[in-house]
Amino acid sequence: MLFAALVLITCGLVISSIGMALSWAIYGFNLSELEHIMQDLSDPEHIAVLKFIQTTQAIGVFIIPPFIIAWMIHGEPSVYLKYNKRPDLKMALAAVAIVFCSNPLINFLNELNAQLSLPDWLSSVQQWMRNSEDQATKITEAFLATTNLSGVVKNVLMIGVLPAIGEELLFRGVVQQLLKRIYKNSHAAIWISAALFSALHLQFFGFLPRLILGVMFGYMLEWSGTLWLPMISHFVNNATAVIAFGLVKDGTITANLDKTGTMADNSSSLVILSVIMLALLFRFLYQNREASQAQIS
Repeated sequence: MLFAALVLITCGLVISSIGMALSWAIYGFNLSELEHIMQDLSDPEHIAVLKFIQTTQAIGVFIIPPFIIAWMIHGEPSVYLKYNKRPDLKMALAAVAIVFCSNPLINFLNELNAQLSLPDWLSSVQQWMRNSEDQATKITEAFLATTNLSGVVKNVLMIGVLPAIGEELLFRGVVQQLLKRIYKNSHAAIWISAALFSALHLQFFGFLPRLILGVMFGYMLEWSGTLWLPMISHFVNNATAVIAFGLVKDGTITANLDKTGTMADNSSSLVILSVIMLALLFRFLYQNREASQAQIS
């Protein structure tokens, strides 16, 4: 774990530094101007700089380190990270269905988490958490503001593809595997790695729904034996959000998927249905785990 953390920090610092140097060479912005760039999100060039920095950080923190760690520990990254075999088609379809069926539950948990209130003596901490959350929301909305096809494709690549590959390589491929070896308990490994996955996003008022997503991804890996399953689900989850945001923004659709299952949508019954469907889908994954792992082994 210490070695993994060292690799992660080293790669993150090196690649982030390279990214900042390239952003200065390409866009003419340096680190001292980053705070100004983040405050003025109306300038398209500022958005381009932030997207470039986020992309390089995603590569440096989430994609490169898992391969180095896996190579040092095992020698064959594809085997250690469990992406060497494709998943069973039925399980892959179930994983996609889980993403869509979980939407009402995730929205409900997000609404519940957003109502978090700390004691008065921690009011300054709560205000900092709220400001951090608001800033993250503003940046995300600025990233997604484009509605033209090329902009949406770039957003799908940056917000859908890169996190689906990188975050699953790191949290499910490396962290979950290391924790499973340490605790000798797959459930503990799944929940702890999911908590770390959620905490690293530094969006405290969205911690609970992201934790549950991480848990779902973790059990997909545990019961299928292939990292492709959580990668597919992660991609579908993020890409759907990107595309839906663009469709709502340009008026193509009026339904807001973020409100499904919340009090604002008055559809609490969908949350119950969501839980039932998830239970059935995960039961299917569990019952087919031996056949699936035998197929990919």
